[in-house]
Amino acid sequence: MGILNRKREFYNEQIRFINLKESLDKYNFRPKYFDLSKKFAVKKLLNSLPEKSIAYLGSGDFHYISYFLIGRLPIKPILLLFDNHFDMNEAWKGVLTCGSWVRSCIEENLIRGVLIVGANKEYIDTDHVLYSFVDYVEDGNRTLELDTIRKIKGMPIYVSVDKDVLKEDIVKTSWDQGNMELDNLINWLKFINVYGKVLGVDICGEPEYNPIMDLVNPQINIANKKVNKKICNIFLN
Repeated sequence: MGILNRKREFYNEQIRFINLKESLDKYNFRPKYFDLSKKFAVKKLLNSLPEKSIAYLGSGDFHYISYFLIGRLPIKPILLLFDNHFDMNEAWKGVLTCGSWVRSCIEENLIRGVLIVGANKEYIDTDHVLYSFVDYVEDGNRTLELDTIRKIKGMPIYVSVDKDVLKEDIVKTSWDQGNMELDNLINWLKFINVYGKVLGVDICGEPEYNPIMDLVNPQINIANKKVNKKICNIFLN
């Protein structure tokens, strides 16, 4: 099959939901850090799953899996990241982390640009961000600007959502959180789905599993599931 035909088919494929959290638990992937010498294990896992997907990753500690999901796409996307962190730190040689995966995507030319929405500017190190195609919207609650709309419209997009971008009174995660309202996140995602060409989506930001806390305060888990469902419904319906 020619490259152009494969790209055309990919655009026409239906997006499907995959629960990667179960597989990550099964194969004993470590949170936060990944040894890149074991890349084959991730590729073997992902090759058995649909390419065009909404992938549920569980905890934000596994956000580094986004790097692999993007890397297998047949079309180079713009990465649209909703996150309270930039995830562009430098990591040790041979290691990928939940805080460095965006940097790896840029340096390995896996993406054609990145728009980061809602990240706390205190976490950015300007000495480390030397990329002309990194765009940043600090306040995810503000209305989309015309310049942002122009950059997204008609473009291949990969969407990555870490729920720590949301206010704590909406969901609780394992990391410090931003101030984005859920309605505004949903509005962004609806716009992207209508005007961009969405190639894939991933969702993370679950709190660490704590069976006692689930009994004491089941609302934490319920709230996270509700947010997951709202996000998935945008792209699956």
